[in-house]
Amino acid sequence: MAGLAQALVEIVGPEYVQRDVDRYLTDITEAPPGHADVVVRPGTADEVADVVRVAHERGLAVTPVVAGYNVAGLTIPRDGGIVLDLTRLDRVVELDHESMYVVVEPGVTFGQLKEHLDAEAPDLTYAYPFAPPFTSVMANALLDGLNNLSLRHGAMGLWINGLEAVLADGTVVRTGAGAVSDVWFGRAPLPDLSGLFVSVQGTTGVVTRVALQLQPRPEHRVRWFAFAHDLTSAYGAMRALARTGSFDDVGLMTWPAAKMLFGATRGLVRDEGEPMASLFIDATGASAAELAARVDIARDILDAHAVEPPFEVADLLKLVPKYAKLAELPTTLDFLLDFPGGGLSWVGSYGPGDRWLAGAEKGLALLEEAGFPPFLVARPMSGGHYFVLRFVACFDKADTEEVERVRTVMGRLADAVLDHGYVPYKASADAAARVLARAHPGFVELWSRVRQALDPNGRMNPGRW
Repeated sequence: MAGLAQALVEIVGPEYVQRDVDRYLTDITEAPPGHADVVVRPGTADEVADVVRVAHERGLAVTPVVAGYNVAGLTIPRDGGIVLDLTRLDRVVELDHESMYVVVEPGVTFGQLKEHLDAEAPDLTYAYPFAPPFTSVMANALLDGLNNLSLRHGAMGLWINGLEAVLADGTVVRTGAGAVSDVWFGRAPLPDLSGLFVSVQGTTGVVTRVALQLQPRPEHRVRWFAFAHDLTSAYGAMRALARTGSFDDVGLMTWPAAKMLFGATRGLVRDEGEPMASLFIDATGASAAELAARVDIARDILDAHAVEPPFEVADLLKLVPKYAKLAELPTTLDFLLDFPGGGLSWVGSYGPGDRWLAGAEKGLALLEEAGFPPFLVARPMSGGHYFVLRFVACFDKADTEEVERVRTVMGRLADAVLDHGYVPYKASADAAARVLARAHPGFVELWSRVRQALDPNGRMNPGRW
Protein backbone atom coordinates (compact mmCIF):
# COMPACT_ATOMS: atom_id res chain seq x y z
CA MET A 1 0.00 0.00 0.00
CA ALA A 2 3.00 2.27 0.36
CA GLY A 3 2.73 5.18 -2.04
CA LEU A 4 -0.53 3.89 -3.52
CA ALA A 5 -2.50 7.09 -3.01
CA GLN A 6 0.21 9.18 -4.64
CA ALA A 7 0.43 6.82 -7.60
CA LEU A 8 -3.31 7.13 -8.11
CA VAL A 9 -3.28 10.90 -7.64
CA GLU A 10 -0.73 11.14 -10.43
CA ILE A 11 -3.22 9.41 -12.74
CA VAL A 12 -6.56 11.05 -11.90
CA GLY A 13 -5.74 14.06 -9.74
CA PRO A 14 -6.15 14.50 -5.97
CA GLU A 15 -9.87 15.31 -6.05
CA TYR A 16 -10.67 11.87 -7.49
CA VAL A 17 -8.84 9.72 -4.95
CA GLN A 18 -10.52 9.23 -1.60
CA ARG A 19 -9.88 7.11 1.49
CA ASP A 20 -13.45 7.47 2.74
CA VAL A 21 -14.87 4.22 1.35
CA ASP A 22 -17.86 3.64 3.65
CA ARG A 23 -20.67 4.27 1.16
CA TYR A 24 -19.24 1.64 -1.19
CA LEU A 25 -19.15 -1.16 1.40
CA THR A 26 -22.87 -1.97 1.51
CA ASP A 27 -25.88 -1.89 -0.78
CA ILE A 28 -29.65 -2.39 -0.49
CA THR A 29 -29.39 -6.19 -0.19
CA GLU A 30 -28.74 -8.58 2.68
CA ALA A 31 -25.11 -8.97 1.57
CA PRO A 32 -22.62 -8.42 4.42
CA PRO A 33 -20.44 -5.30 4.39
CA GLY A 34 -17.19 -5.41 2.44
CA HIS A 35 -13.90 -3.61 2.86
CA ALA A 36 -11.66 -1.53 0.61
CA ASP A 37 -8.60 0.67 0.92
CA VAL A 38 -9.24 3.48 -1.53
CA VAL A 39 -11.77 4.78 -4.06
CA VAL A 40 -10.61 6.07 -7.44
CA ARG A 41 -12.84 7.96 -9.88
CA PRO A 42 -11.17 7.98 -13.31
CA GLY A 43 -12.55 10.21 -16.02
CA THR A 44 -11.22 8.52 -19.17
CA ALA A 45 -10.60 5.02 -20.49
CA ASP A 46 -6.85 5.71 -20.45
CA GLU A 47 -7.04 6.56 -16.75
CA VAL A 48 -8.93 3.31 -16.11
CA ALA A 49 -6.14 1.35 -17.81
CA ASP A 50 -3.48 3.18 -15.79
CA VAL A 51 -5.28 2.53 -12.50
CA VAL A 52 -5.68 -1.16 -13.32
CA ARG A 53 -1.96 -1.38 -14.15
CA VAL A 54 -1.10 0.11 -10.76
CA ALA A 55 -3.37 -2.44 -9.08
CA HIS A 56 -1.77 -5.24 -11.07
CA GLU A 57 1.75 -4.19 -10.16
CA ARG A 58 0.83 -4.10 -6.47
CA GLY A 59 -1.36 -7.22 -6.42
CA LEU A 60 -4.46 -5.27 -5.39
CA ALA A 61 -8.08 -6.18 -6.00
CA VAL A 62 -10.17 -3.98 -8.31
CA THR A 63 -13.94 -3.69 -7.76
CA PRO A 64 -15.73 -1.70 -10.49
CA VAL A 65 -18.94 0.12 -9.62
CA VAL A 66 -21.35 2.58 -11.19
CA ALA A 67 -24.70 3.01 -9.42
CA GLY A 68 -24.43 -0.10 -7.25
CA TYR A 69 -28.14 -1.00 -7.63
CA ASN A 70 -27.70 -4.52 -8.99
CA VAL A 71 -29.69 -6.17 -6.12
CA ALA A 72 -27.09 -8.92 -5.72
CA GLY A 73 -24.17 -7.39 -3.82
CA LEU A 74 -22.06 -7.55 -6.98
CA THR A 75 -20.11 -4.32 -6.40
CA ILE A 76 -19.36 -4.66 -2.70
CA PRO A 77 -15.55 -4.98 -2.44
CA ARG A 78 -14.65 -8.34 -0.91
CA ASP A 79 -10.85 -8.34 -0.87
CA GLY A 80 -9.80 -4.80 -0.04
CA GLY A 81 -7.85 -2.89 -2.65
CA ILE A 82 -9.31 -0.35 -5.06
CA VAL A 83 -12.94 0.56 -5.68
CA LEU A 84 -13.06 1.79 -9.27
CA ASP A 85 -15.98 4.24 -9.46
CA LEU A 86 -16.80 4.65 -13.17
CA THR A 87 -19.53 7.29 -12.91
CA ARG A 88 -17.33 10.01 -14.44
CA LEU A 89 -17.06 8.02 -17.67
CA ASP A 90 -20.45 9.27 -18.84
CA ARG A 91 -20.10 10.07 -22.53
CA VAL A 92 -22.31 8.95 -25.37
CA VAL A 93 -19.36 8.34 -27.66
CA GLU A 94 -21.15 7.64 -30.93
CA LEU A 95 -24.66 7.42 -32.37
CA ASP A 96 -25.03 5.68 -35.73
CA HIS A 97 -28.49 6.24 -37.23
CA GLU A 98 -27.97 4.01 -40.25
CA SER A 99 -26.63 0.94 -38.43
CA MET A 100 -28.85 1.70 -35.43
CA TYR A 101 -26.42 1.51 -32.52
CA VAL A 102 -25.00 3.74 -29.82
CA VAL A 103 -21.60 3.56 -28.12
CA VAL A 104 -21.64 4.50 -24.44
CA GLU A 105 -19.30 4.61 -21.49
CA PRO A 106 -20.18 2.90 -18.18
CA GLY A 107 -21.44 6.04 -16.46
CA VAL A 108 -24.15 6.73 -19.05
CA THR A 109 -27.51 6.30 -17.34
CA PHE A 110 -30.86 5.21 -18.74
CA GLY A 111 -32.26 8.68 -18.17
CA GLN A 112 -29.32 10.27 -19.95
CA LEU A 113 -29.53 7.90 -22.92
CA LYS A 114 -33.26 8.44 -23.35
CA GLU A 115 -32.79 12.21 -23.28
CA HIS A 116 -29.99 11.92 -25.85
CA LEU A 117 -32.03 9.73 -28.21
CA ASP A 118 -35.12 11.90 -27.85
CA ALA A 119 -33.04 14.89 -28.97
CA GLU A 120 -30.73 13.33 -31.56
CA ALA A 121 -32.60 10.28 -32.89
CA PRO A 122 -36.33 10.44 -32.06
CA ASP A 123 -36.99 7.70 -34.62
CA LEU A 124 -34.87 5.22 -32.61
CA THR A 125 -35.14 3.80 -29.12
CA TYR A 126 -33.26 1.65 -26.63
CA ALA A 127 -34.93 -0.75 -24.19
CA TYR A 128 -35.61 0.54 -20.68
CA PRO A 129 -36.21 -1.22 -17.36
CA PHE A 130 -38.37 -0.71 -14.29
CA ALA A 131 -35.22 0.61 -12.63
CA PRO A 132 -34.04 4.03 -11.46
CA PRO A 133 -33.15 6.31 -14.38
CA PHE A 134 -29.77 6.96 -12.71
CA THR A 135 -28.61 3.36 -13.19
CA SER A 136 -26.05 2.30 -15.80
CA VAL A 137 -27.07 1.28 -19.33
CA MET A 138 -23.82 -0.62 -19.80
CA ALA A 139 -24.00 -2.52 -16.52
CA ASN A 140 -27.51 -3.73 -17.30
CA ALA A 141 -26.37 -5.08 -20.66
CA LEU A 142 -23.18 -6.68 -19.34
CA LEU A 143 -25.19 -8.42 -16.60
CA ASP A 144 -27.70 -9.83 -19.12
CA GLY A 145 -30.56 -7.88 -17.58
CA LEU A 146 -34.00 -7.49 -19.06
CA ASN A 147 -35.83 -4.43 -20.31
CA ASN A 148 -39.12 -3.49 -21.94
CA LEU A 149 -38.17 -4.88 -25.37
CA SER A 150 -36.72 -8.16 -24.09
CA LEU A 151 -39.85 -10.02 -25.17
CA ARG A 152 -38.90 -9.27 -28.75
CA HIS A 153 -35.13 -9.24 -28.53
CA GLY A 154 -34.03 -11.23 -25.48
CA ALA A 155 -31.67 -10.49 -22.60
CA MET A 156 -29.69 -7.29 -22.92
CA GLY A 157 -26.34 -9.01 -23.41
CA LEU A 158 -27.62 -9.94 -26.89
CA TRP A 159 -27.90 -6.24 -27.73
CA ILE A 160 -24.12 -5.80 -27.48
CA ASN A 161 -22.41 -5.31 -30.87
CA GLY A 162 -18.92 -5.12 -29.36
CA LEU A 163 -16.94 -3.48 -26.61
CA GLU A 164 -13.63 -2.14 -25.38
CA ALA A 165 -12.20 -3.42 -22.09
CA VAL A 166 -9.16 -3.26 -19.85
CA LEU A 167 -7.75 -6.63 -18.78
CA ALA A 168 -6.29 -7.37 -15.36
CA ASP A 169 -2.76 -6.34 -16.42
CA GLY A 170 -3.92 -3.10 -18.03
CA THR A 171 -4.05 -4.37 -21.61
CA VAL A 172 -6.78 -2.71 -23.67
CA VAL A 173 -8.78 -5.06 -25.93
CA ARG A 174 -11.65 -4.67 -28.36
CA THR A 175 -14.33 -7.10 -29.57
CA GLY A 176 -17.03 -7.15 -32.23
CA ALA A 177 -17.02 -5.53 -35.64
CA GLY A 178 -15.47 -2.40 -34.16
CA ALA A 179 -12.24 -4.37 -33.71
CA VAL A 180 -11.81 -4.41 -37.50
CA SER A 181 -14.25 -1.89 -38.98
CA ASP A 182 -14.87 1.73 -38.09
CA VAL A 183 -18.55 0.78 -37.71
CA TRP A 184 -19.74 -1.31 -34.73
CA PHE A 185 -22.46 -3.00 -36.81
CA GLY A 186 -22.49 -6.34 -34.96
CA ARG A 187 -20.60 -9.26 -33.44
CA ALA A 188 -20.70 -11.56 -36.47
CA PRO A 189 -18.76 -12.80 -38.38
CA LEU A 190 -15.74 -12.52 -36.07
CA PRO A 191 -14.98 -14.96 -33.23
CA ASP A 192 -17.46 -13.86 -30.57
CA LEU A 193 -15.12 -12.60 -27.87
CA SER A 194 -17.67 -10.14 -26.48
CA GLY A 195 -19.17 -13.01 -24.49
CA LEU A 196 -16.02 -13.11 -22.37
CA PHE A 197 -17.32 -9.96 -20.68
CA VAL A 198 -21.07 -10.72 -20.47
CA SER A 199 -22.63 -12.12 -17.27
CA VAL A 200 -19.16 -12.46 -15.71
CA GLN A 201 -19.68 -9.58 -13.26
CA GLY A 202 -16.41 -7.79 -13.99
CA THR A 203 -14.18 -10.80 -13.33
CA THR A 204 -12.51 -10.78 -16.75
CA GLY A 205 -11.87 -7.06 -17.15
CA VAL A 206 -13.28 -3.55 -16.90
CA VAL A 207 -15.41 -2.56 -19.88
CA THR A 208 -14.91 1.11 -20.76
CA ARG A 209 -17.22 1.40 -23.76
CA VAL A 210 -19.87 -0.76 -25.37
CA ALA A 211 -21.76 -0.62 -28.66
CA LEU A 212 -25.47 -1.34 -28.13
CA GLN A 213 -28.20 -1.97 -30.68
CA LEU A 214 -31.06 0.48 -31.05
CA GLN A 215 -34.49 -0.30 -32.47
CA PRO A 216 -36.92 1.67 -34.65
CA ARG A 217 -39.43 3.60 -32.58
CA PRO A 218 -42.97 2.99 -33.86
CA GLU A 219 -45.24 6.00 -34.03
CA HIS A 220 -48.26 4.38 -32.38
CA ARG A 221 -48.31 2.72 -28.97
CA VAL A 222 -50.57 1.58 -26.15
CA ARG A 223 -49.79 0.22 -22.65
CA TRP A 224 -52.33 -1.85 -20.76
CA PHE A 225 -52.95 -3.49 -17.46
CA ALA A 226 -55.02 -6.68 -17.27
CA PHE A 227 -55.88 -8.95 -14.33
CA ALA A 228 -55.55 -12.72 -14.00
CA HIS A 229 -57.17 -14.58 -11.10
CA ASP A 230 -54.79 -17.55 -11.18
CA LEU A 231 -51.27 -18.30 -12.41
CA THR A 232 -52.44 -20.89 -14.93
CA SER A 233 -54.47 -18.37 -16.90
CA ALA A 234 -51.72 -15.76 -16.50
CA TYR A 235 -49.10 -18.08 -17.97
CA GLY A 236 -51.41 -19.14 -20.80
CA ALA A 237 -52.03 -15.53 -21.75
CA MET A 238 -48.34 -14.59 -21.58
CA ARG A 239 -47.36 -17.58 -23.70
CA ALA A 240 -49.99 -16.91 -26.33
CA LEU A 241 -49.25 -13.19 -26.53
CA ALA A 242 -45.52 -13.84 -26.87
CA ARG A 243 -45.98 -16.37 -29.67
CA THR A 244 -47.93 -13.99 -31.88
CA GLY A 245 -44.83 -11.84 -32.36
CA SER A 246 -47.13 -8.83 -32.12
CA PHE A 247 -46.20 -7.32 -28.76
CA ASP A 248 -43.23 -5.42 -27.38
CA ASP A 249 -43.61 -6.42 -23.75
CA VAL A 250 -45.75 -8.73 -21.65
CA GLY A 251 -45.00 -8.84 -17.94
CA LEU A 252 -46.53 -10.01 -14.70
CA MET A 253 -46.48 -8.95 -11.06
CA THR A 254 -48.40 -10.80 -8.37
CA TRP A 255 -50.87 -9.08 -6.06
CA PRO A 256 -48.43 -7.78 -3.38
CA ALA A 257 -46.97 -5.40 -5.99
CA ALA A 258 -50.35 -3.72 -6.53
CA LYS A 259 -50.87 -3.19 -2.80
CA MET A 260 -47.35 -1.82 -2.36
CA LEU A 261 -47.82 0.47 -5.35
CA PHE A 262 -50.64 2.18 -3.42
CA GLY A 263 -48.62 2.52 -0.21
CA ALA A 264 -49.06 -0.71 1.75
CA THR A 265 -45.92 -2.22 3.27
CA ARG A 266 -46.55 -4.77 6.04
CA GLY A 267 -49.25 -7.29 6.83
CA LEU A 268 -50.32 -7.70 3.22
CA VAL A 269 -53.32 -9.97 2.68
CA ARG A 270 -54.97 -10.89 -0.59
CA ASP A 271 -58.58 -9.77 -0.46
CA GLU A 272 -61.46 -11.95 -1.56
CA GLY A 273 -61.89 -11.63 -5.30
CA GLU A 274 -58.59 -9.79 -5.73
CA PRO A 275 -56.69 -10.82 -8.88
CA MET A 276 -53.69 -13.07 -8.37
CA ALA A 277 -51.59 -11.09 -10.82
CA SER A 278 -51.48 -7.96 -12.93
CA LEU A 279 -50.30 -8.24 -16.51
CA PHE A 280 -48.79 -5.26 -18.27
CA ILE A 281 -48.81 -5.34 -22.05
CA ASP A 282 -47.11 -3.01 -24.54
CA ALA A 283 -48.15 -2.90 -28.17
CA THR A 284 -46.88 -0.65 -30.94
CA GLY A 285 -47.56 -0.17 -34.62
CA ALA A 286 -46.14 1.70 -37.57
CA SER A 287 -49.71 2.78 -38.30
CA ALA A 288 -52.93 3.17 -36.38
CA ALA A 289 -54.37 0.23 -38.33
CA GLU A 290 -51.47 -2.04 -37.36
CA LEU A 291 -51.83 -1.11 -33.71
CA ALA A 292 -55.60 -1.64 -33.84
CA ALA A 293 -55.07 -5.12 -35.26
CA ARG A 294 -52.72 -5.97 -32.42
CA VAL A 295 -55.20 -4.64 -29.91
CA ASP A 296 -57.81 -7.00 -31.31
CA ILE A 297 -55.39 -9.94 -31.10
CA ALA A 298 -54.63 -9.15 -27.48
CA ARG A 299 -58.28 -8.86 -26.49
CA ASP A 300 -59.06 -12.22 -28.09
CA ILE A 301 -56.15 -13.92 -26.33
CA LEU A 302 -56.96 -12.46 -22.93
CA ASP A 303 -60.59 -13.44 -23.29
CA ALA A 304 -59.62 -17.00 -24.30
CA HIS A 305 -57.55 -17.36 -21.12
CA ALA A 306 -60.14 -15.83 -18.79
CA VAL A 307 -58.05 -12.73 -18.11
CA GLU A 308 -60.10 -9.62 -17.37
CA PRO A 309 -60.31 -7.11 -20.23
CA PRO A 310 -57.36 -4.70 -20.24
CA PHE A 311 -57.45 -1.02 -19.42
CA GLU A 312 -54.94 1.56 -20.51
CA VAL A 313 -52.36 2.95 -18.11
CA ALA A 314 -53.69 6.35 -19.14
CA ASP A 315 -56.97 5.47 -17.44
CA LEU A 316 -55.15 4.70 -14.18
CA LEU A 317 -53.46 8.08 -14.37
CA LYS A 318 -56.83 9.81 -14.46
CA LEU A 319 -57.55 8.27 -11.07
CA VAL A 320 -54.06 8.53 -9.57
CA PRO A 321 -51.99 11.16 -11.44
CA LYS A 322 -48.89 10.59 -9.32
CA TYR A 323 -48.35 7.27 -11.11
CA ALA A 324 -47.67 8.98 -14.44
CA LYS A 325 -44.20 7.43 -14.28
CA LEU A 326 -45.75 4.04 -15.09
CA ALA A 327 -46.59 5.34 -18.54
CA GLU A 328 -42.99 5.98 -19.57
CA LEU A 329 -39.72 4.12 -19.00
CA PRO A 330 -37.14 4.25 -17.54
CA THR A 331 -38.83 4.78 -14.21
CA THR A 332 -38.31 4.11 -10.53
CA LEU A 333 -40.65 1.79 -8.65
CA ASP A 334 -40.58 3.90 -5.50
CA PHE A 335 -42.53 1.38 -3.46
CA LEU A 336 -39.52 -0.97 -3.69
CA LEU A 337 -36.72 1.51 -3.00
CA ASP A 338 -38.65 3.42 -0.32
CA PHE A 339 -39.73 0.37 1.68
CA PRO A 340 -39.28 1.07 5.43
CA GLY A 341 -35.86 -0.19 6.44
CA GLY A 342 -34.40 0.15 2.95
CA GLY A 343 -33.83 -3.54 2.16
CA LEU A 344 -34.49 -5.12 -1.23
CA SER A 345 -33.40 -8.50 -2.55
CA TRP A 346 -34.46 -10.95 -5.20
CA VAL A 347 -33.60 -14.11 -7.04
CA GLY A 348 -34.19 -13.64 -10.76
CA SER A 349 -33.84 -16.45 -13.26
CA TYR A 350 -34.34 -17.45 -16.89
CA GLY A 351 -35.70 -20.83 -17.88
CA PRO A 352 -38.16 -23.02 -19.81
CA GLY A 353 -41.80 -22.05 -20.12
CA ASP A 354 -43.19 -25.52 -19.50
CA ARG A 355 -41.78 -25.42 -15.95
CA TRP A 356 -42.78 -21.84 -15.23
CA LEU A 357 -45.99 -22.61 -13.37
CA ALA A 358 -44.47 -25.23 -11.06
CA GLY A 359 -41.47 -23.00 -10.39
CA ALA A 360 -43.67 -19.99 -9.67
CA GLU A 361 -45.84 -21.91 -7.21
CA LYS A 362 -42.80 -23.34 -5.40
CA GLY A 363 -41.06 -19.98 -5.09
CA LEU A 364 -44.15 -18.16 -3.85
CA ALA A 365 -44.68 -20.87 -1.23
CA LEU A 366 -41.08 -20.45 -0.03
CA LEU A 367 -41.55 -16.69 0.34
CA GLU A 368 -44.69 -17.16 2.41
CA GLU A 369 -43.07 -19.84 4.58
CA ALA A 370 -40.31 -17.33 5.35
CA GLY A 371 -42.84 -14.66 6.33
CA PHE A 372 -42.70 -12.54 3.16
CA PRO A 373 -45.50 -11.68 0.73
CA PRO A 374 -45.69 -13.88 -2.39
CA PHE A 375 -44.14 -11.29 -4.71
CA LEU A 376 -43.27 -12.56 -8.20
CA VAL A 377 -42.20 -10.67 -11.32
CA ALA A 378 -42.24 -12.62 -14.59
CA ARG A 379 -42.34 -12.29 -18.36
CA PRO A 380 -41.65 -14.23 -21.55
CA MET A 381 -38.35 -13.46 -23.26
CA SER A 382 -37.10 -13.62 -26.85
CA GLY A 383 -40.47 -14.35 -28.39
CA GLY A 384 -41.34 -16.89 -25.71
CA HIS A 385 -38.23 -19.05 -26.10
CA TYR A 386 -37.73 -18.74 -22.35
CA PHE A 387 -39.37 -17.09 -19.35
CA VAL A 388 -38.44 -15.11 -16.24
CA LEU A 389 -39.06 -16.07 -12.62
CA ARG A 390 -38.03 -13.32 -10.19
CA PHE A 391 -38.95 -13.57 -6.52
CA VAL A 392 -38.75 -10.31 -4.57
CA ALA A 393 -38.47 -9.53 -0.86
CA CYS A 394 -38.43 -6.11 0.81
CA PHE A 395 -37.13 -5.95 4.37
CA ASP A 396 -35.72 -3.85 7.19
CA LYS A 397 -31.93 -3.85 7.03
CA ALA A 398 -31.73 -2.89 10.71
CA ASP A 399 -33.67 -6.00 11.76
CA THR A 400 -31.02 -8.72 12.05
CA GLU A 401 -33.61 -11.49 12.34
CA GLU A 402 -35.35 -10.34 9.17
CA VAL A 403 -32.05 -9.99 7.32
CA GLU A 404 -31.19 -13.58 8.20
CA ARG A 405 -34.61 -14.77 6.99
CA VAL A 406 -34.02 -12.98 3.70
CA ARG A 407 -30.58 -14.54 3.35
CA THR A 408 -31.98 -18.01 4.02
CA VAL A 409 -34.97 -17.74 1.69
CA MET A 410 -32.86 -16.33 -1.14
CA GLY A 411 -30.67 -19.41 -0.94
CA ARG A 412 -33.71 -21.68 -0.96
CA LEU A 413 -35.16 -19.76 -3.91
CA ALA A 414 -31.92 -20.13 -5.87
CA ASP A 415 -32.10 -23.89 -5.32
CA ALA A 416 -35.79 -23.94 -6.24
CA VAL A 417 -35.35 -22.23 -9.60
CA LEU A 418 -32.40 -24.50 -10.40
CA ASP A 419 -34.56 -27.52 -9.49
CA HIS A 420 -37.00 -26.37 -12.18
CA GLY A 421 -34.39 -25.88 -14.89
CA TYR A 422 -34.07 -22.12 -14.43
CA VAL A 423 -30.71 -20.36 -14.08
CA PRO A 424 -30.24 -17.26 -11.89
CA TYR A 425 -29.16 -14.08 -13.71
CA LYS A 426 -27.24 -11.27 -11.99
CA ALA A 427 -26.44 -14.08 -9.56
CA SER A 428 -25.23 -13.20 -6.06
CA ALA A 429 -22.08 -14.90 -4.82
CA ASP A 430 -24.25 -17.45 -3.00
CA ALA A 431 -26.44 -18.12 -6.06
CA ALA A 432 -23.41 -18.37 -8.35
CA ALA A 433 -21.87 -20.99 -6.05
CA ARG A 434 -25.09 -23.00 -6.27
CA VAL A 435 -25.05 -22.71 -10.07
CA LEU A 436 -21.46 -23.93 -10.33
CA ALA A 437 -22.17 -26.82 -7.96
CA ARG A 438 -24.77 -28.13 -10.44
CA ALA A 439 -23.07 -27.17 -13.69
CA HIS A 440 -21.61 -29.68 -16.12
CA PRO A 441 -17.93 -30.36 -15.23
CA GLY A 442 -16.92 -29.24 -18.69
CA PHE A 443 -18.52 -25.84 -18.16
CA VAL A 444 -16.75 -25.39 -14.83
CA GLU A 445 -13.42 -26.43 -16.35
CA LEU A 446 -13.76 -24.09 -19.31
CA TRP A 447 -14.80 -21.20 -17.07
CA SER A 448 -11.83 -21.89 -14.78
CA ARG A 449 -9.46 -21.79 -17.75
CA VAL A 450 -10.92 -18.51 -18.97
CA ARG A 451 -10.51 -16.97 -15.53
CA GLN A 452 -6.97 -18.28 -15.23
CA ALA A 453 -6.04 -16.89 -18.65
CA LEU A 454 -7.53 -13.43 -18.17
CA ASP A 455 -7.03 -12.91 -14.43
CA PRO A 456 -4.53 -15.48 -13.12
CA ASN A 457 -4.24 -13.79 -9.72
CA GLY A 458 -7.99 -13.46 -9.15
CA ARG A 459 -7.88 -9.70 -8.53
CA MET A 460 -10.76 -8.55 -10.76
CA ASN A 461 -13.91 -8.16 -8.65
CA PRO A 462 -12.94 -11.10 -6.43
CA GLY A 463 -15.62 -13.18 -4.78
CA ARG A 464 -17.83 -13.43 -7.87
CA TRP A 465 -18.34 -16.62 -9.87
